[in-house]
Amino acid sequence: MRCLAVLLLISAPALAEDKPVLDPLLADTQGSVALYLQALQLADLGALHKDPLLVLTAARILHGLSVTDTARVPDPAPSAPEPVRPPEAPALLDLARKLDAGQNYGDLIDTLAREVPPHPQSLAATAATLAPGQSQVWTLPFFGGDHSELAILGQGKSNLDLLVMGPGDTQICLDRGSADAAFCGFVLVENGDVLVTVTNVGTAEASYLLLTE
Repeated sequence: MRCLAVLLLISAPALAEDKPVLDPLLADTQGSVALYLQALQLADLGALHKDPLLVLTAARILHGLSVTDTARVPDPAPSAPEPVRPPEAPALLDLARKLDAGQNYGDLIDTLAREVPPHPQSLAATAATLAPGQSQVWTLPFFGGDHSELAILGQGKSNLDLLVMGPGDTQICLDRGSADAAFCGFVLVENGDVLVTVTNVGTAEASYLLLTE
């Protein structure tokens, strides 16, 4: 019995250290940040193929989202960040109207322009600049048990990498692709801070938005 008690005491710290940081993420979970990025992708695709319906769909998604400029400062702090302004719903409606040229979707465009979303989903956006070869670290608090999302969105002038670390040095997301946009969705087990490292691996200064729910 004494041996069993000793074994339990020895094993208890190890069990505490192995406590998971992340809950499994449901595949069908989608928040406002993911919707926002999808809308911008649809808008780009619609503009590329001159398809007013794709642009109109993007505008419909953005119409249900509310983006708020939020004061947050990374380490090191950027100097006078250049404004990063992706297209908003009114601009996309104008583009859809131009591409449609009164052929098919005029009434639908006018209806959407008058529509007021009852409960828009909200995003927080913070602009920053990053010199070539440099990194910035954002410390962001998130609630445990909630589906959380964040993303970086550049202007296509450089290549940005994203690393997201959770409590206990747990790697949540790593994106080393060739683009300047990256997305990360996760569910923390408990409330905690997440470290978001953005690195400019390109050769030009990068302006980007940090987006969170």
